Amino acid sequence: MKLELQSFTMGDMGNNCYLLYDDKVKEAVLIDVANPYLEIKRFLRRRGLTLKYILLTHGHFDHIWGLNGFDVPFYVHPKDEEFLTDPRVNASLFCGAPVTVSKNPSLLEDGMSIDFCGCGIEVIHTPGHTPGSVCFKAGDRLFSGDTLFYHSVGRTDIPLASHREIIDSINNKLMVLDPATKVYPGHGQFTTIGEEEEHNPFLAG
Repeated sequence: MKLELQSFTMGDMGNNCYLLYDDKVKEAVLIDVANPYLEIKRFLRRRGLTLKYILLTHGHFDHIWGLNGFDVPFYVHPKDEEFLTDPRVNASLFCGAPVTVSKNPSLLEDGMSIDFCGCGIEVIHTPGHTPGSVCFKAGDRLFSGDTLFYHSVGRTDIPLASHREIIDSINNKLMVLDPATKVYPGHGQFTTIGEEEEHNPFLAG
């Protein structure tokens, strides 16, 4: 069974948030939650969907900003757990609107599979942009957060980031996937593993 996919682009930073859902069971899972998030709530209500949980690709403020607007369990990698409560670490302090999350997360592990409506969502730990950055693979879809973009990679000129780690993560954990795998990044346009393998200048050599 293949899940339905709805994408939302929102906020001043053009965040992509992704909703995977089963229209028969009427359940959904959200990957990252930016702000404003009312469009997501309207979509859920219009389709009669129940949001089961939220999966976070990493802890920067623009990807967690809307968490307080949803009363559902959410998941983050333990190496990004501190991002939830420290506006300096999640970078929101420097944008004039400190973001903190008071709710306790469930923790992700590399290689774990999260069951959703009979489909396994695989967790791939891809440190580099942040220590706890992860990608989520659901069938032939990869949700890459700020690790891999169309012809680019996530920023590493920021605190706790590492260029060596992000390139290692991409080469060793993402480029080994089927070239036809569809990549849905945290910002910007859709791509594929094959497209990035052939044309991403950051991965050359």
